[in-house]
Amino acid sequence: MRTMSHEKLPWMSLCARAGLISAALALLPSAGAVAMPAAVADFVPHKATYELFLDRKRRGDGVSSAGGRMEFEWADVCDGWSITQKTQIYVGRSEGYNLNFGWSLSSREAKDGLDYRFFIRRYTDGQESELLRGEAHLETIGGEGRAVFSSPDEKEVGLPAGTVFPTWHSFELLDLAQSEERGLWSVLFDGAGDDDGLSAVSAFITGEAKPQREGLLDSALIQAQPSWRMILAYYTLDDQEALPIHEQELRLFVTGVAEDFVFDYGDFALRARLVELSELPPTGC
Repeated sequence: MRTMSHEKLPWMSLCARAGLISAALALLPSAGAVAMPAAVADFVPHKATYELFLDRKRRGDGVSSAGGRMEFEWADVCDGWSITQKTQIYVGRSEGYNLNFGWSLSSREAKDGLDYRFFIRRYTDGQESELLRGEAHLETIGGEGRAVFSSPDEKEVGLPAGTVFPTWHSFELLDLAQSEERGLWSVLFDGAGDDDGLSAVSAFITGEAKPQREGLLDSALIQAQPSWRMILAYYTLDDQEALPIHEQELRLFVTGVAEDFVFDYGDFALRARLVELSELPPTGC
């Protein structure tokens, strides 16, 4: 089971998530003939708050309780997309010590999908335990690139051809959901994780979700909006034949809002319930 120091969210996506309509079909100026994902046209910048609770556990794993809270904001900053996220999780154990940890993330991604900056703080028992900071650049969409970490250690990491950043990946997921295809395999760089910030991600669309669901927030961002159920499985790049590091199940709306998602760690799973949702004011771009 992977240590839960940072969760990879579908960056509306979750990562993905101005001129949204006019930009939707524009060609990228430095990416050849690659078009921007069409899902950009329906995306709505928003702020969401989730309550986390124990969804299921395996018998005998020692986990007696779990929960937490996550705040997520996906904003249009004119020349890019800004993501901020704060998460706090606790895990109670029937024997031994309890876990109390969390993280905060701030990132900015260019709208052409070629540049990405990130700043991540991890906390354990209320104390900062790790700081990750860096930036990454792709030559073209579909091409190679490089990432430079400035913290905790200075290092440079090569990004293989086909690598995408979180928000671009999120828009690709929405495009996938609205196509006749059901699956997508991607190499994702978000700066987090143990494999130099890189993951291989398998996405599978299980179907369109029902228009209404009991308990759904009364918000125009989700009520009567098309949405899809999907499963994301994360792997290390050098071990894609083995079981995934972790999996996510979620409902993703055409507006970019994620709802009712599950983080599966094998021994137990956490479910996120959307409790607050608001549209961010226009930036005047």
